[in-house]
Order: sequence, then structure tokens, then C-alpha cells
Amino acid sequence: MKTKFGIALICAALSASSLAFEQREFHSADGTKSFKALPIGYDKKTKIVTVRKTAGAEIRFKAEHLSEEDRKFLEENADALEASQKLNLDFDIFNGERETIRTDSERTVKTPAGYEIKILNRSKRNIDNVEVEYTIFHRKDAENGPGSIAQTSGSLDISTLFAGREDLNKTRPITLVRYSRQKSGGG
Repeated sequence: MKTKFGIALICAALSASSLAFEQREFHSADGTKSFKALPIGYDKKTKIVTVRKTAGAEIRFKAEHLSEEDRKFLEENADALEASQKLNLDFDIFNGERETIRTDSERTVKTPAGYEIKILNRSKRNIDNVEVEYTIFHRKDAENGPGSIAQTSGSLDISTLFAGREDLNKTRPITLVRYSRQKSGGG
């Protein structure tokens, strides 16, 4: 089973989207009761579920109290739930070697740039077949005005995140271009 994470990198704000799951409506085994909570953990061996209620309190209980559909959801997403609690992500910008092109009246500097993504596996077991999907938002064509926001998406495939270890990966670089022109005379 492949564990997937979605990450949106916003260059201007340098923020990433949350890896957490969304709130879910859980139903009792007999279908008479329901409640909304954020699933934050599921132990496959003991069949213990951990959820966070809207008010922030964490509750632990046996999965047998939940509907078949909810138990199936927890079984299918147990690895991703664990990973969302046990993985730390750190982002750093990297810049490649600049290329400068000069003419009589203008200078163009091209710089390949992207992000280094450090993933720390704080769990006590290895996590196999991890795919990190990312989207980088960057400004484009801003020479004469505000320009537009462009998106560059990609993914990183990691065969194994070893327990207690850090894994360093780089996104595909984006070539950032900066133009500067000599002031024209006049007057």
C-alpha cells in the first residue's frame, strides 16, 4: 500500500498545507448514534481508535463500538493516520547556479530554485512506499505589472522512510528569471 501526502508550497508565504485528516462523522455499531471528530490514530493490533472532538479533547475507544464502514475506513487509513502524527516536515529554499546574460541595454539573471523537503520519521517502524505530492505557486510574467500566479506540481517517491531517521529530497527546480534594463535618456 502506498502512503500519500499532499503538500502545497506557496513561495510568497512559505507555508504548507496540513497533512491532517478532515473531521468525519462516526456512527455507532448499531447505527443509533453518531458524532463528529477528527481521526488521529488507530492501532491495528489492539483495535483502539483515537479521535479529537471539536472541543479539542482526545478520546480513545475500541473500534468494535463503530459501524462496519467506519472500521473499514480506519483499517484502510491506519498507516496514513500514524504517519500524519509521526512525520515532521521541514522546508528550505534552494537556489542553483545563476546564469547572467548581458546585452547593451539589459541584464537577465536566471536562477533555478525549488525546495528541499526534510522528512523525519519519528515512529518506531519503517514506512514503505511513500509518495509526496507537491504544488509550488510562483509569480510569473511580472515585468510590467503584477503578473500572474503559476503552479508547478510534481511528486517524490520514497521507497522507505527509516524509523528515527531523516530523509532529504528536492523538488524539481523552477527557473526564476529577473530582468533589469538601463534607464533610457530623455528630457
